[in-house]
Amino acid sequence: MPGRVAGKVAIVTGGASGMGRAGAALLAREGASVVIADINEGRAGEIADSIRAAGGEATAVPVDVRDAGQVEAMVERTVAAYGRIDVLYHNAVDGRFVNEQDRRATEMPDEVWDRMIGLVLTGTFRCVKHVGRRMIQQKSGSIILSATVDALIGCAGLDSYTAAKGGVVALTRSLAAGLAKDGVRVNAICPGFVATEPQLEWLKKPEAQHTMSMLHLLPVPTPEQIVPFMLYLASDEASPVTGGIYPVDCGYMAFKANVDLMGVTAGKS
Repeated sequence: MPGRVAGKVAIVTGGASGMGRAGAALLAREGASVVIADINEGRAGEIADSIRAAGGEATAVPVDVRDAGQVEAMVERTVAAYGRIDVLYHNAVDGRFVNEQDRRATEMPDEVWDRMIGLVLTGTFRCVKHVGRRMIQQKSGSIILSATVDALIGCAGLDSYTAAKGGVVALTRSLAAGLAKDGVRVNAICPGFVATEPQLEWLKKPEAQHTMSMLHLLPVPTPEQIVPFMLYLASDEASPVTGGIYPVDCGYMAFKANVDLMGVTAGKS
């Protein structure tokens, strides 16, 4: 049986870790040729090697998405190697920087704000600009952007990250409207908390596990549990789907807290 994206060419930014790594591996298993694009060239090469060892097709390309020239070079290398670009799964982010440096706007150093916007929002702009131009030429393509549920509801202490990802959410809608006539679809996935590499040590702490159980209806997912939805959006099965903002958040947005309020108040007179 052919894979769900057999014959397609996919670029995965942030492909050396987390959801990018898991997404690249899944796309390759389902038949795509995958470009692992990441600022960590060595790790990207390891992921590409593992995909080829499993029988897939992958190439590692170094890229800092804040640099327009590097993004253009990523696109040119992909087209030179494979002739086209059918899928962009954009994941590039510095999880440790978000966790350690973001804060309330009133206490935030300007350089933290500038770096966050440059990486998360402007980096997204650069990737969709240059990949989108190629897709317009082809009259086809699927762009899948990683946003976050924290761009859809308030989360204290993440002011620069939520602002940047909120821009990604807005860009998804306007870009989808602008590119539809050229056969290009644009959608965003908004994960909640995911057990990616930067989060694993914290998740081992009992207090962290308790906090997560109070904030989610379902267990915290692995990257591998998030990316099947990306695969659907990348595939021709999703041909009618564009402009969508899709929380994949284990129920994070569906309730206030994992507490039975009726049970708490039932004994009161």
